[in-house]
Amino acid sequence: MEEFPRDKIPENPKILLIKLRSIGDVVFNTAVYTPLKRSFPDSHLTVLVESPSYDIVCDHPSVDEVLCFEKKNFLYQIGFYYRLLARRYDVVIDMHEGTRGAVMCFTTQAPFRVGHKFAKRSFCYNVKLSFADLQPRYPIDFQVALVKKMGVEFENISPAVHISESAKGKAGRLLAENGISQQDSFCIFHPGARVFDRWDAGKFAELADFLFSQYQLKILLTCGSGQEKLVEEIIKKIKKAPYGFITARLQELGAVTERAKFVVCHNGGYMHFADALGIPVIGMFGWANPYIWKPIGDRAIVIYKNLKCSPCNSKTIKQECLDGDPECKRLITVKDVVSAIESIYPPIRKADHLHE
Repeated sequence: MEEFPRDKIPENPKILLIKLRSIGDVVFNTAVYTPLKRSFPDSHLTVLVESPSYDIVCDHPSVDEVLCFEKKNFLYQIGFYYRLLARRYDVVIDMHEGTRGAVMCFTTQAPFRVGHKFAKRSFCYNVKLSFADLQPRYPIDFQVALVKKMGVEFENISPAVHISESAKGKAGRLLAENGISQQDSFCIFHPGARVFDRWDAGKFAELADFLFSQYQLKILLTCGSGQEKLVEEIIKKIKKAPYGFITARLQELGAVTERAKFVVCHNGGYMHFADALGIPVIGMFGWANPYIWKPIGDRAIVIYKNLKCSPCNSKTIKQECLDGDPECKRLITVKDVVSAIESIYPPIRKADHLHE
């Protein structure tokens, strides 16, 4: 069928929404939870994500249950798929747009398995919806469009991450351990990025010293697993600014982020995560297209040099980029970042001594 049969959905339906992949994609996906729950108020809404994304959705008030898929051994996966079948969902919505999500959707054998009509694996669905008439442009638009075609109405399109009270309590302790009191003002640097998308550690350090001298801001450095060396390189080059460094699960990191004045980071999952928390974000773009992947919040600023070779692909990427010196990021100056910061956080004293 090519239309969603709302009149055939049972009372108190069990709905499963599948959204695997990256943190940024799951952040975008949060925009559909409340409208979907509002449209089916008596439903039990389960969201299926991969384990790194659990903290993004675990405290969302419109989500009744979260399932986590982990890429473990074959026997684990067989058991996971069997449990999906045993749960007997009424409606399953595949928003993953990949083989794994489609197979999971099919495995449930739900009476209504919803997916995109023109997906390569559409044979896994029995409700195949087309949303070309909605003319989606950005990644979040495609996720919203599928749910709109189920008759769900949106008052606005707004991703939202909810932080638990427990995580907020832990955040206070993490900050205190890093020399940041409740009275201190601080900003966050999140330098993690792939090797061909990094900003120089010396520039991060210069920015840190400037922000302390001009704003009296302390600096909190954060990173994902395996990116600690990037932070260590910055710390070695900071001269005067007081700094802290934390690694934490996303709920605690979110609670810490909520207290920051602003965030400086690269395009990536954390950028969208902080943006969904309503925090001002300075996002530096290099290889990715900011016109597609920019944060959607009204407190976000994008820095992008728009070179001929960007956005990047396998044909345009240069060896110097693969070696960790991408021109698109090298051309972003400390002044560029300070100018962006000044538009959201007026300086105490005007910058007049920054390196180009």
